[in-house]
Amino acid sequence: MNHQSAYEHDAIRHPDREMRAHEAQHESLRLWLRLLSCSLLIEGEIRQRLREHFDVTLSRFDLLAQLERHREGLTMGELTRR
Repeated sequence: MNHQSAYEHDAIRHPDREMRAHEAQHESLRLWLRLLSCSLLIEGEIRQRLREHFDVTLSRFDLLAQLERHREGLTMGELTRR
């Protein structure tokens, strides 16, 4: 079973988005695209490790982290806004 997210799959297919930017384009755009590529690769690695080592998704981990920060509890509306 493949648990790869769309983001992970896209990062694997296009690991260097900045290479698609033409030479005439601004370096700042190329830098932003590089940052996007790196962040998608890092997120994919985090998702994979959470799944393999703890059998938890990144979404569930985020939920648990929010609940940990607010020991008094949160309403569903508060959770949604975070």
